[in-house]
Amino acid sequence: MLLCVGSFFGSSEESKKEWEGYLAGNNSVPIPTFLLGPTEMHEVSYYSSVSLENGGELSENVTYLGRKGILKTKSGLQIAYLSGLEKSEAPEEGCHFVADDVTSLESLCQDESFKGLDILISSSWPKGVSNFANQPERVDPEKNGSALVSRLAQQLRPRYHFTGHEGVYYERPPYRNHRVLRESAQHVTRFIALAQAGNPHKKKYMYAFNIVPLVSMDKNELVKQPPDVTECPYNRLSGSNVNTADQNTNLQSQASATGQNFFFDMSNTGKSQGPGQKRRRDHGGEEGGSNKQPRQRKGPPPLKGSCWFCLGSPEVEKHLVVSVGDASYVALAKGGLVADHVLICPIAHFESTVKLTEDVLMEIEKYKRALRKMYHKEGKSCVIFERNYYTQHLQLQVLPVPLTDVEELKDIFREHGDSNSLAMRDVPANTELSQIVPVGAPYFVVEFDNEEKLLHRVSLKMPLQFGREVAASPALLNMPDRVDWKACKVSKDEETRMAAVFRKKFQPYDFNSE
Repeated sequence: MLLCVGSFFGSSEESKKEWEGYLAGNNSVPIPTFLLGPTEMHEVSYYSSVSLENGGELSENVTYLGRKGILKTKSGLQIAYLSGLEKSEAPEEGCHFVADDVTSLESLCQDESFKGLDILISSSWPKGVSNFANQPERVDPEKNGSALVSRLAQQLRPRYHFTGHEGVYYERPPYRNHRVLRESAQHVTRFIALAQAGNPHKKKYMYAFNIVPLVSMDKNELVKQPPDVTECPYNRLSGSNVNTADQNTNLQSQASATGQNFFFDMSNTGKSQGPGQKRRRDHGGEEGGSNKQPRQRKGPPPLKGSCWFCLGSPEVEKHLVVSVGDASYVALAKGGLVADHVLICPIAHFESTVKLTEDVLMEIEKYKRALRKMYHKEGKSCVIFERNYYTQHLQLQVLPVPLTDVEELKDIFREHGDSNSLAMRDVPANTELSQIVPVGAPYFVVEFDNEEKLLHRVSLKMPLQFGREVAASPALLNMPDRVDWKACKVSKDEETRMAAVFRKKFQPYDFNSE
């Protein structure tokens, strides 16, 4: 069978005469061919013999599918289709669709007998389809795409989604249809846009493939994830994620009151207390501020002043900085657990790893590798943790600890997590945080020498000093008296000296010195 997703009919007189030959039976189409509906007024006349709503046969072996619906083949293949371009009002002359059409199509797939969708074809591109992927040429899916088609694709989860309206070829990497660690594995979706037939640039306009119907496939084979799979591009458009982001914005706004105007370990203050007991936090706005915490906040206070961790901020204590790259930097932690306790921070204002652009993320990974090499040379292991909860600017806490097997380190963090009712779960191999954590969602993550990670998704609350407590515990550094960063403060002169010592030691590993 042949599915046509672009404009099947031309606008020239020559095209009309050619089509008349098929209508008269002088020419024939050799295989069953299925079309989407018109997207421009000049095409409407070609569909005059059938209902623009319900479709029908235009000539032998040429069938217009209709405005929306599901085609089921004898082999069990299920193909959903949506014709036309998005419009907010009632469709005009069959060239458009509205939200009710999408809702109707979604309802067809909510039947108990519905097992999944093999193919979705649509005239319109889905809005945001290039999120988490390479960008198409000459098309901006964010501006030209349809949010309704995005919604439909996210709901129907087709194995393949084809479109052809923009007339360019674009095949993005497959994207997953489930949330890692939160939902059972689902099949992936491959989105393919095809160019116009006979285009002068010789871009691909035909996609030939064999497909086994979903209903006939082994479940394990169906849900296999290819190595280049990405997060679903439409998650960024989801209303639930907007709510999550709004919630975390409130948390981060509250965090502005907890900080000091210098580099420091964001574990804040206070030793660990038993589960269920209240934990005190520093809410002072200046060094040496009060440790008293209001019992209840009516609402988050606004961010005050400039960010203490943006390198261009006048509030930054630059004497703690030991290395500066193009997009990130390393600085000693104020009140560090040990002399070599450092922070990796982006130079620009990013609140979490999930929000980092690719260039910043790549440079931060280089810093991680360089620091690990230095610590390993000294016979130490390294733990790197981030708390995206009550924080204003991304800080990766990097701590050398006694040489310890990774599995043992993971067990230590899991045990401390269990004692604080925090579920520490393994992050799947070769998975970026941005693929499994929505933008704005609060979390705690710790990374080990082999780049394996444990993740806790914060649902209610968590101890702000959790990472520091684990590192200071008897199982690792055995420094329970240094959990409170304020107990570890030294003079500015001493900080300057410590930074100079670290800078000299790190210089052979610093890629900025090459």
